[in-house]
Amino acid sequence: MAEERESNRKIGRYEIREEIGRGGMAVVYRALDTVLRREVALKLLHPHLASHFESRERFEREARAVALLHHPAILEIYDYSGESGDEVFLVMELVRGTTLRRFLETRPPADLAAEWAALVVGRVAGALAHAHANGVIHRDVKPENILIGPGGDVKLSDFGIAQLAGLTQMTATGQILGSPAYMSPEHVERADLDARADIFSLGTILYEIAVGRPPFQGKNPHAVIKRIIECDYDDPLRAQPAVGHKIAAIIRRCLRADPQERYACAADIASEIDGYLTAMGLGPAEEEIVAFFADPAAWSASRRSVVLARTLDMGLAARRRRRLPEAMDHFNRVLAMEPGQEKALAAVAGLSRRRRMRRLAERLSVAAAVVVLAGAVVWTATERGDAKGGRPGAQAARKGRADSRKTDRAASSTSTAPASDPGGAAARPAPGRLVVSAVSFRKREVIFTPVPGAVSINIDGKERFVYGPTNQSRRLVPGSHRISFLPVDVKHFFESSQVVDIPAGDEPFRLRERLRWRPASLTVKSNVDTVVTLTGRGTGHTNRPFDVEVRQGPVEQLQLLVSSEGYSPATRQVTIEAGEAAEITVNLTPSRQETAAP
Repeated sequence: MAEERESNRKIGRYEIREEIGRGGMAVVYRALDTVLRREVALKLLHPHLASHFESRERFEREARAVALLHHPAILEIYDYSGESGDEVFLVMELVRGTTLRRFLETRPPADLAAEWAALVVGRVAGALAHAHANGVIHRDVKPENILIGPGGDVKLSDFGIAQLAGLTQMTATGQILGSPAYMSPEHVERADLDARADIFSLGTILYEIAVGRPPFQGKNPHAVIKRIIECDYDDPLRAQPAVGHKIAAIIRRCLRADPQERYACAADIASEIDGYLTAMGLGPAEEEIVAFFADPAAWSASRRSVVLARTLDMGLAARRRRRLPEAMDHFNRVLAMEPGQEKALAAVAGLSRRRRMRRLAERLSVAAAVVVLAGAVVWTATERGDAKGGRPGAQAARKGRADSRKTDRAASSTSTAPASDPGGAAARPAPGRLVVSAVSFRKREVIFTPVPGAVSINIDGKERFVYGPTNQSRRLVPGSHRISFLPVDVKHFFESSQVVDIPAGDEPFRLRERLRWRPASLTVKSNVDTVVTLTGRGTGHTNRPFDVEVRQGPVEQLQLLVSSEGYSPATRQVTIEAGEAAEITVNLTPSRQETAAP
């Protein structure tokens, strides 16, 4: 009966048909516009929020924001209830279909995830480019707000927390609006936002579709936010090699911690994606996205061979141009998609042989240089010893060498050896001089990825630099180096130092280091000296401090148990902080009261 009454309800000129969605702020209905005789989506603010100024302000903001926008990939708004009246609602274009979130949850992983991810994200990037050009920042780009209509009609919706450029942030309460898993670091920290915040969110969606899971995950929102602030995520190629280096590169640039390191605008992402799809041999994006959503399995099966062939060809072309790291990236993707691909296996084997030969040659060059330099040291020491007359016959030896040099000079003044004669005087080194051939000590780029990123890095006690988005690598000679990571937050983190053996090679060497949290000190005061058990963290004793390992940090809540024979056990929840001392009092009561005899 309640549903029947709801379906017969009328709001203004709109006749409610059925509920199609519900959120924390509003309910969305399928409704009929009785004047224009068309079906629409009516978004009605919850009654308990309709009288709330901030909620009404948000609805009005959405109406004003989207009214500026006219793009095929943006959900259109038809009407707004206005500021007066008890019922506050928006009337929008009705999309019959599903959301990207539901599609991801119901569709099993399949081939060419990177390609169809590029199709969807390229479409949304175009919508954001239009919004940004009109001064509108969405601020809540996520799969739930991407609608997929019949025929693969992708639309970006819910500009409810959109910010018009030049206006102040809507909330004065400090509330974070948006979905934590898709927020940019500056959004989490409540800084002023610009269009690049949406670009970060777009990167998280591209990562989630292509890799199969979101980049920032954790046991709770606090853990997720912490990873976002530190930009701590698994590299897409390591998480899923079939992503391919081009899509991985787009993701990495979108997810830069520093907004200035990201794409300047969403149009640049759309352009790169369009170029990628063309390189993969796919047709116009509009046609491909329709074909994909019509039958994802058939689309993947029909395009798979084309994408594999194109990727292999690009790898072979890179190898011919001696761009070996790029070639290996392409071959790795082919083998991730088809492990037994013979041409890719043969190409990788050939590259491996080349690398082994190059490394062997480099090692031999280094060894030869060491031998020659050692000889130079011995020769120099001998010369110095002779000059000091430090051994018997030194004076006579020096005299003999001087006579020999005079003889050679006299001979060279009367005869000249042909330049082509390898044994001639021109080709021979002067007596008593050491000729050292030039040896190339090829440096290798080392890319540092510390967690947290707020550190200084010290190399061999000689060079120290502050790590940051634009200062992440150094070129080092292959061999052993002592690398120290010095945290800015010394209160919470230990310094880390290690000796790293950097092998010779052409491709960048990545050095990842996760600094350890400092332990917290905990004192449990009690009327009984007994054992304290911390769930998953070991044990300690009451009435004296003991160290507690911090794993999630910097602040954690743990469950502790205090028990002793003859007493009822007690449990408490305690908050610890890395590098800090905490104290809690837990008194036990006897489990059995002894009654004295009369």
